[in-house]
Amino acid sequence: MAEHGIEDAARTGVPSGEGGPLTVYLSIGLPADAMPGGLARIQHSLAAAADRMTRSGHPVRYMNGMYMPAETRLLCVFTAESEEAVHAAVRLLRLPFVQLKVVADDQNPPPGAGEPDC
Repeated sequence: MAEHGIEDAARTGVPSGEGGPLTVYLSIGLPADAMPGGLARIQHSLAAAADRMTRSGHPVRYMNGMYMPAETRLLCVFTAESEEAVHAAVRLLRLPFVQLKVVADDQNPPPGAGEPDC
């Protein structure tokens, strides 16, 4: 029987060890003729690639995406154990991407974390 934390990591696709998962934003360049039906397929493929990385021992979860038609870009949100794991998941699909930002990391909180709101 698997330990509860390991089972949770496998089910959710996020790490259960020390520190929290990173939230990574990526911008994926899409072909100029990308259509909404094709976007659903791309998003499904991103989720499947994240699952594949998780099964290989590098937890990644595709959270959501937002299509920007004027820029032919798909802005994606992932949670993962590392930026490298997210990059590897996207590389499985051979989609060109540009990293935008790591949003949260328990080891290195974002600027202003813990400061009172004005």
